Amino acid sequence: MSLQPSSTILPVNALNFEREVLESELPVLIDVWATWCAPCKAAHPIVAALAETHRGQLKVVSIDGGESPELVERLGVRGYPTFLGVAGGEVVEQRLGFGGRRPLDELARSLIARAG
Repeated sequence: MSLQPSSTILPVNALNFEREVLESELPVLIDVWATWCAPCKAAHPIVAALAETHRGQLKVVSIDGGESPELVERLGVRGYPTFLGVAGGEVVEQRLGFGGRRPLDELARSLIARAG
């Protein structure tokens, strides 16, 4: 079972990661999740809302860890969900676990502020 698709969250894998994340002109919030992860499912509507709220300022992408294990390893993900912030083609923030809306809001605002 996968998470509900969202028109504002772009699925990313090893084939499109460089183009969609590392080469993005916008800062990128990456949601790394797994199908069996209950906190991942709880976080998904909040991540989708952030993507909608910050459209044009922040790109939001998701990586299904089960489908992209090599990418998860490359990014150093140690658990699910993990949220990564990428600015200028580099991971600048990493948060493990889902602690509710506030930490994700703070991450999004921090990434947008970096883009200045």
